[in-house]
Amino acid sequence: MKKLLITGATGFVGRYIVNEALQKSYDIHLIVRNSTKAKALFGEKPKIYQLKEFNNKKELRKIIEVINPQYVIHLIGIIQEKKSDTFEKVHYEYSKVLYETLKDFSVEKIIHMSALGVGEKAPSKYHITKLKAEKELIKTGIPFVILRPSFIIGHEQLLFVKLRTILNNLPFLLFPDIRNYYFQPVDVRDVVECFLKAIDYNGQGIFELCGDEKVTLKDIVHDFGKHLGKNIIFIPFPKLLLKIFASEQYKMMWKDNVCGNPDALPMEIILKRSPTPYKEQISHAAKY
Repeated sequence: MKKLLITGATGFVGRYIVNEALQKSYDIHLIVRNSTKAKALFGEKPKIYQLKEFNNKKELRKIIEVINPQYVIHLIGIIQEKKSDTFEKVHYEYSKVLYETLKDFSVEKIIHMSALGVGEKAPSKYHITKLKAEKELIKTGIPFVILRPSFIIGHEQLLFVKLRTILNNLPFLLFPDIRNYYFQPVDVRDVVECFLKAIDYNGQGIFELCGDEKVTLKDIVHDFGKHLGKNIIFIPFPKLLLKIFASEQYKMMWKDNVCGNPDALPMEIILKRSPTPYKEQISHAAKY
């Protein structure tokens, strides 16, 4: 039985990965900040270890010694900074401490959640810290698979959760006037499949995860609303206001969030099929 350690298990993608891994009868171990939440989500099947601060080297090592994992899926990440949870801390420091610790154990492979858009010239702290974490993993010499998804479509996607609430009360949305910035959305089910298939993938590398269509954020919101039976009225506000009031999110749009980096591999190599079409992604996400 494969022994699998998963971090970030209670997040959007993590929940799907844990539930799918449980179906495969892996020996699953979770390191979480809130064990009560994890038990409510997954029951007693996975072994759950609580760690309040992931950069606590001493406590992390104690837990790793107990688990002694064969495979590690590292998912911890944030989209916005909140108080002490900065991009530097959550993306970089947490990854650095974890990977330095794992060097002392017999880990067969680490599968790491990164993000499309990372690069040496990226202006956002989000992308810079994601890239720094990738480099820490590569430095260990442990076999790895790094996955860089575009916008992930699923019914628990935070954007869709918020949209359901808003559209139940209002027929319109205040929306940034962003016309020429594109995503290449990928279905959460495909992302999960890539993570779990990466365990048995005979090789290592960096993979970009994208679907079949390039669309704007407005397209995504419109299409999701349409499946909910809502005709959304968009009230635009200048993109410049994002630069003022959401500067980090503005910087994250430094280039289109689409696949095509010549230094990365396509997801089809691991997935062994074509990705779920965009229209099916939206339809499935809107059903719940």
